Amino acid sequence: MKKLFTRFTLSAILLLFSGITISYAQQATSREHLPTEKHAKKERAKRAHKGWRLAWADEFSGDEIDGTSWQRCLRYGSPWNRHMSLLDSLVKVRGGVVELWGINRPEGYQDSLKFLTGGLDSRGMRAIRNGRIDVRARLDQAQGFWPAIWMMPESNLPWPEAGEIDIMEHLNFDDYIYQTVHSGHIEGLRKPKTQHDHKEVVDVTQFNVYSVEITDSEIIYYINDRKTFTYPRLEPEPEGQYPFDDYEYYMILSAQLGGHWIGPIEAEQLPVKMEVDYVRFYEKK
Repeated sequence: MKKLFTRFTLSAILLLFSGITISYAQQATSREHLPTEKHAKKERAKRAHKGWRLAWADEFSGDEIDGTSWQRCLRYGSPWNRHMSLLDSLVKVRGGVVELWGINRPEGYQDSLKFLTGGLDSRGMRAIRNGRIDVRARLDQAQGFWPAIWMMPESNLPWPEAGEIDIMEHLNFDDYIYQTVHSGHIEGLRKPKTQHDHKEVVDVTQFNVYSVEITDSEIIYYINDRKTFTYPRLEPEPEGQYPFDDYEYYMILSAQLGGHWIGPIEAEQLPVKMEVDYVRFYEKK
């Protein structure tokens, strides 16, 4: 009788343990199939716009820059890149966003300039011709800070003959952003003229989605999926007026400081940053 009771007790314990193990395994399997935030963002991106197919996206979900899509902006003599630096801390991926910084030169760091900025471009790696681009971003504000989200053509023609598409530029403490196109026709003040830039009120300290659609007949700007501005191809088309569907365009994300358009840089208001949650390229289905 004692042996029978012992065997019964042992069997019950084994059965209970087996049930716990199966239950735990089922829960673990269930957890494995739960959608991660990275997967969820990707699925939302695919369904974002009816009639459009997601061609490429960077959701900045890792902990470093994707070197197959981006490279650091280099320092040259233009107002936008004159403070560019390869200092690692100026471009950081963390918390699901990429941060692009404008700072005072760190103590002990060897550089001829007092102010340093970080930027990324996708030239030669990621570009699109006739499509839609969405960029979700938020901005700090400071006197002299000039963050920008913009596109340049994969072309060796001198600026601006192959065009430039500025999706978003913000200056200082303005309560609005600029949306602008450039071309040889526009910059040469050739006739007939048409409006090529637009100012739109927006709270840049919050995340907003800045978008542009490039077609063979017009460029359409959006903020948070609301149409804000359209630049058309004129008919008949003047020479150099609409080069925007002749080239692939690559992306530039840049924290910029100073310049004649922006005014002086207030060092005590630094550091500042632009945070980008994602960049997405879409093509028509």
